[in-house]
Amino acid sequence: MITGADRLRPGWETLPSDLRARIIAAIGGTYVSDAPAHGGFSAGYAGVVTTSAGRAFVKACAADWHADSRHFVQQEIEILALLPPSIAPAVIAAIDGLAGTALVIEAIDGRHPGDPWAVDDLHAIAAVLGRLATTPAPVGMVGAEARLVPGFTRWRDIAADTRLLGGLPHSLRNRMPDLLHLKKSFQAAVTGDVIVHDDVRADNILIRHHRAHLLDWPHARRGAAWIDVPGLLPSIEASGGPRCEDAWRIFEEHGAPPAEALLTVTSGFASYFWFWQGQADIPELPGLRAFQRAQAVPALRWLTTML
Repeated sequence: MITGADRLRPGWETLPSDLRARIIAAIGGTYVSDAPAHGGFSAGYAGVVTTSAGRAFVKACAADWHADSRHFVQQEIEILALLPPSIAPAVIAAIDGLAGTALVIEAIDGRHPGDPWAVDDLHAIAAVLGRLATTPAPVGMVGAEARLVPGFTRWRDIAADTRLLGGLPHSLRNRMPDLLHLKKSFQAAVTGDVIVHDDVRADNILIRHHRAHLLDWPHARRGAAWIDVPGLLPSIEASGGPRCEDAWRIFEEHGAPPAEALLTVTSGFASYFWFWQGQADIPELPGLRAFQRAQAVPALRWLTTML
């Protein structure tokens, strides 16, 4: 499995001319070139735009494009306005008008981890998540429980769907009462007062000078420390990295609690991956269900070992 999404996004030239003009004006100078990104599950434009005055990373979506993709750009604009500059990329401009929406941020030179996964990269990611785990969420940031419930509490839905239930490992089907019991404490388990990124995966991380930089912040919330990790580790295992339980020990070196302390969260994330991988494909987001399915397999395996 690839470490993140891998798909072609809309090209720079497909954006409305008025929106492109406002982006160039924000960067300064005249347009020189752009280098589109190939990852991520969004139907909007993303890439580094270079002008005669400088360069910036741009996310943009025309008003008549995929509505959810535009909403995520708008949501990221709101969240980046709240976050401390030491946590997220600096914002150059935020544009929202009749033609569409664009977020213009600093371009960070670096590489995505996972090709292959290296221990040093895992330590760098653990270090940045450790900083989040001790950074109080800013006033006005929505609680993680508001986003994660009910989307990440899907065991009851799975139990009622013969197809999804039948596809589970036999050992998990037999533990459904326990999984439904864990579901009851999920909301309390994710509630907290620190910053949670809520979408940490390889294509949302850049490694530069042995330091990890987190990108793509539309889902960030106020929540409990370290709850990003149960969602990240299945993607690492699925893409050829260490098994979830082995990778967790690296995060413990940076302050994460024992994995069993977040069993409820791990169970919720496993239900999320398994439930959503079985839903209908979204035409504007090809490959999303396959990506979720690839993460569901190690998530379910890991959960089985923890019960």
